[in-house]
Amino acid sequence: MEWTVLLTFICCTTCGGEDSQSSPQPKSDLNGQWILQSDYSDEFKGTTPDMKKWDNDVADWGAWSWEPDNAWVKDGQLHLQMQYSAHKLNGKKLFYTSGIIKSRATHIKYGYFETRIKAAQRFPGVCPAFWAYRTDEKMWTEIDFAELTETSNNVKRIDTNLHVFQHPKLFKGERSDNNDHYTERRHWDAPWDPRDDFHVYGCEWNEKQIKWYIDGKLINEAKNKYWHQQLAIVLSFGVRSPLNKTPSDQGFPALFQIDYVRVWKNATPLPQGHSDRENRK
Repeated sequence: MEWTVLLTFICCTTCGGEDSQSSPQPKSDLNGQWILQSDYSDEFKGTTPDMKKWDNDVADWGAWSWEPDNAWVKDGQLHLQMQYSAHKLNGKKLFYTSGIIKSRATHIKYGYFETRIKAAQRFPGVCPAFWAYRTDEKMWTEIDFAELTETSNNVKRIDTNLHVFQHPKLFKGERSDNNDHYTERRHWDAPWDPRDDFHVYGCEWNEKQIKWYIDGKLINEAKNKYWHQQLAIVLSFGVRSPLNKTPSDQGFPALFQIDYVRVWKNATPLPQGHSDRENRK
């Protein structure tokens, strides 16, 4: 009996995978056996972001620049900062620098995605976000797990949007922007201000559905029409209206706090006849 227990312990600690019994589990009450994916998960216990896991110097886009100095770890939290800093990029005048981390791994397809975060005090004009995307010459795919304080007229609105951009058009006559950019917009109005405290934002993404959760409560869901690509995981801090059109230095530097990010794969056997071979690996 003692040897059996010892051998079981050795196997669980040396087999190279995460132990679903000892690892943190999703806050939401989900069906299945959830196995933590270390490539995309972080408790931020060090003094700097884990650069083997995260990229904090991605290619710039939007009305700001990503700068590595705007992402740091302190007191068990990741801090993403936005600063007012007038500068030029590729001949264009910009007014803000900000922080981002993007997973170096880009092979996640389906799973449960969760973070515990607190929005920035500056409002309106800044958008803390937890999301996933992939881009190449043919397609941009994006799932927004949570975008906070993005809507300039409602600080309590949490946005949970979906985007896909592809050539040639794949949308089969459905409504889209410019015939090649398809968007589904959803939101949830919280009974609290996301700037006042930390809350847990989660999303279950599988072959058939996408479901969004806040503090373990289901708040939105959608049929999965087009989101079947492997993605990277991102925590970022973007500029929004009115600052993208009328810059101001008031309320900066602004700070977005992240307690943890966790990603799981569902190890529950798929129903007989299921076609998604990747989840069988």
